[in-house]
Formats: sequence, C-alpha cells, structure tokens
Amino acid sequence: MRTISAHRPFHSVHVASAPRGVRELCLAYLPLMSEGAFFSHQTAAALLDVPLPSELAEGPLHISVAFPRTPPRGRGVLGHSLGSVTGELVDGLPLCVPAQVWCQLSGVLDREDLVAAGDHLVGARGRQPLAEIHELVDAADELHRTKGSRERLWALPRIRFGADSRPESLLRLLLEADGFTGLEVNRAVSLRRGRTILHPDLSIPEHRIAFEYEGDGHRVDRRQWHLDIERRDVLESEGWRVVRVTAHDLFGNRDAFRDRLRRFVTNVDIRGTKVDIRDESRG
Repeated sequence: MRTISAHRPFHSVHVASAPRGVRELCLAYLPLMSEGAFFSHQTAAALLDVPLPSELAEGPLHISVAFPRTPPRGRGVLGHSLGSVTGELVDGLPLCVPAQVWCQLSGVLDREDLVAAGDHLVGARGRQPLAEIHELVDAADELHRTKGSRERLWALPRIRFGADSRPESLLRLLLEADGFTGLEVNRAVSLRRGRTILHPDLSIPEHRIAFEYEGDGHRVDRRQWHLDIERRDVLESEGWRVVRVTAHDLFGNRDAFRDRLRRFVTNVDIRGTKVDIRDESRG
C-alpha cells in the first residue's frame, strides 16, 4: 500500500500535501481559528489580491483578535491584539474588512505603496471596489493614534479610482512629485472621430500626453505587443505624445527615467498652465 506523506504546516495540523499559496495555507489553519479571529495585515491583503512589494508577499500568517483577547501564537503564525477588529467571510475565510486591512498595512508599507494598496481597494474600470474611499477615511480616523497614522494621512488624498496595477499607481505618484498636473487615470480617449476609444494608463488630455506602463507581459505576449504598437500609432496619429515606461524606469534607475522625462518635456509649470513638449526621438 502506498503511504501518503503528511505535512505539518502548523502544530497539530496534518495535510496530505504542502499548501501552495496563501489561500491553501489559510485553509489548512482554519480548523485552529477561534471565533472572533480574522486573517489580517499582509495575509488578508494577499487574499484580497492587494498588490504588495515582493519582500512582503511571503511570511507567517497574520491573525488578529480584538483587545484584550490573547492573539494566537505558534509556528507560522503572527498574532495581533488590536483595539478594533471587524471581519467578514470572504470565500469561506474570515478576513478583517478591507478598510481595516488597509490601515493595518500602513504599519509595514511605505506611503507610496499604501496609495497603490488603496487604489486597488477602491476599484477600477474592470475591477469592482472592495472599499469606498469614505470607509478608508473612517477607519483611519478611528485609528488616528496608531502606528502608520502619518502614512495614512499622506496617502488618503492621493488614492484614485481606476489604476490597474501597482506600477501604474507608483508611476502616477512619481509624475506628480515631479510636477506633472492634470493626470487622468485610465480615462477614455475618443479617437478617429469617436470610432476608437482608448484608455491610456495615465494621460494629460489637455496637452495630449499619454504614459503607458509596459510590464514583462507586454514584452513576451506577442498579441499584447502588437496591440501596444497599434495603440501608440493611433494616439500619435492624432497628435498625442506617448511615453512608454518599463519596470527598469520605475524600480531600476529612476534618475535616468527622470532625465528622459526632462528631455521629453522641456518645461512643466507646476500649476499646469504651460507645457513645452519635445519629441523623444530628438532628445
């Protein structure tokens, strides 16, 4: 008879095969969850598909209970006793509500990534919102004296509906920090006399500038590559200037990217009243 190997991700928990991913790990721990305990922090964020920096994507399961209850302890678990804990079932797993998860993340994320997390929660054109901005504000107000309060205060007014990815959010913040104003997130652009509608990642419609983030999927997916070329051709045929941005620009060498932007846009008035644009090919 074949023996099924047992795995023990947690004390007194035996599973036939090692859990793959956060969800399977949470399901394995579920029999140990006490009433009133909820997956929280990075664990809840991963279950909600909130984008996190790679270094935070793995680690122990975060589980929170309301103070003064004793939080869970043990191998592979990091427990928290919090002043306020509200939860709900999401696909059969007890999670802290998204607005509280966002506040919890403010203790571990930098403020730019906290904006990206908020952008994800408030939704986009193809993604239903998990939280309304007023829910984030209310949760932050309730926790105004806790860790991360400054980061939450900075991030809240910068959260926008419409971002499709963490890099798009970080790109917007970088551009805003460099003085670009009037940025629209995935706003519809009508071209070819209304026959074609495109949604640039970021745009300044008043000056016909579009910023398109191109991740590895754009490079290795042949169909996506051709679509990107067609999108750029259509935009440029109607007088738009397109800036293509890669992961190297955002995460590798931002100084070089900023230099390229300065060559592309020779003079940007912070008030957004004057923009003098040069073609990249001349830079």
